[in-house]
Amino acid sequence: MLWVLAGTSDAGEIISRLSKEGFEVVASATTQYGAELAKRAGAGEVVVGQLSFEEMLRLIKDRHIRVVIDATHPFAAEASENAMRAAKVAGVEYIRYERERLSLAGENIREVESFEEAAKAASELGGVVFYTAGIKNLPTFLKHCTSRVVVRALPFPEVIARIIGLGVSPEDIIAMHPRFDKELNKALLKAYKAEVLVTKESGREGGVVEKLAAAREVGIPAIVVRRPRLAYPKVCESVEAVVQEIKKLSLT
Repeated sequence: MLWVLAGTSDAGEIISRLSKEGFEVVASATTQYGAELAKRAGAGEVVVGQLSFEEMLRLIKDRHIRVVIDATHPFAAEASENAMRAAKVAGVEYIRYERERLSLAGENIREVESFEEAAKAASELGGVVFYTAGIKNLPTFLKHCTSRVVVRALPFPEVIARIIGLGVSPEDIIAMHPRFDKELNKALLKAYKAEVLVTKESGREGGVVEKLAAAREVGIPAIVVRRPRLAYPKVCESVEAVVQEIKKLSLT
């Protein structure tokens, strides 16, 4: 049995490929939406919710997991650290699927190490901040940002309620489902008279290229939060590499 830590489109591709290769896959996702994607991709079982280290270890033992495939978001550092630790304690293989890092060189692009740093930089650069970096770190960002913040987020009731609960006005919330091309990003930046864009280095799959291209053409600076750097024991940068790595393990 293989366990895929899911919740992203990448994870869906991995689950689909492994299922077609004849492997039994159990997936986990922190949201119901992520769970639905994993189920649709071919996972035989999906566990929903944020798992602690102890819960991960129990899942590995109860489901007789042979390989842990970590395909979580590049910024889900806590989940990855717990998964690595659980795999090591249980004595099973751990494979990290890591989106390719992008080269973000550009005179109007400022890379930072944290959301606090991003907030302070954004406050200096513009009075209207267009925030597209996920709601997990939004509380930290809002705490340190003195500008008006327009937030783009997934169109789920619980997400919108959480953003409003943080004090963001409904008129400053854009509830839309990705993916956004360059032209749509440009239109939104112009519509909200954005003076600075904030995003995170979540890879090509996260729409970073289109966001930065839009900001450049609109003529506003972009702040990019660098992804965490973890000491993964084994990393694959493509779905095919993950599949081939698992085939090498001779699990049959």
